[in-house]
Amino acid sequence: MASNHCCPCENRGKCKSCPCKRRGCTNCRNPCCQFKTTSTNEEPARYHPYASQSIRNSSRGNIPSRNEVLEAAASPENRQDIETLSTLRETISEMNEQTLRQVLIRAVEAEPDLMKSFIEGSRQDNNPSSEIAWCSCGRCQAFDDPRMNLCCCQSPCITSKPEFRYLCLRHDVLEIANILNWSYRTNLEPSFAQSTFRNQAYRNFVLWQHSTLGAGRRVPVPSCVCVAIRRRFPQANGQYRGYHSANSDSE
Repeated sequence: MASNHCCPCENRGKCKSCPCKRRGCTNCRNPCCQFKTTSTNEEPARYHPYASQSIRNSSRGNIPSRNEVLEAAASPENRQDIETLSTLRETISEMNEQTLRQVLIRAVEAEPDLMKSFIEGSRQDNNPSSEIAWCSCGRCQAFDDPRMNLCCCQSPCITSKPEFRYLCLRHDVLEIANILNWSYRTNLEPSFAQSTFRNQAYRNFVLWQHSTLGAGRRVPVPSCVCVAIRRRFPQANGQYRGYHSANSDSE
């Protein structure tokens, strides 16, 4: 009987060293392979949208992918958010400088952690990411670990999608997910540390883009995603653990 595994990493569980990660997996018999491609082009993987071949993003014939279904189901709420955003922008454009400062101060008092990430992030945005050769979305940052230097290769950036904001940047969503993921199973009190929210945000993102990977398997998230999550849930000392391949929390 022919094996359903398409490449060495599927047989040995060592995706890090699999050549398919770099060149794509051709003539693949495994329907869950995240490196599957029918192209013979040897372009680096960074020129293809992040997780475009994952089970969550791959459509089969006329059947849309699960994420396309999710986006369509959320479109009424997304349109409402866009209309609200447009109204708020018009209101802000009509404010004078003194009123703007007062509104900003009230926003800082109401959500200090959130506003801190925006205020500090605006200073960091002065360094254009267009100087990074492997970044095409314009929001990436170069890390010391080369495994984290990965772009979403989407336009606009994947971090600008409403689904990303809802699944990966909302305290309430991440807190409930963390309770279901850890507290409910271990019968322990939930943690409200910033690192807990970051780790759960990474898990939500991977589930959204890849579905479940299986025990002992991990994939790095794009640099732009890591930057957005760290700005939303910053570590007080500015020290982060970075990407870990398996058996440990990322941060």
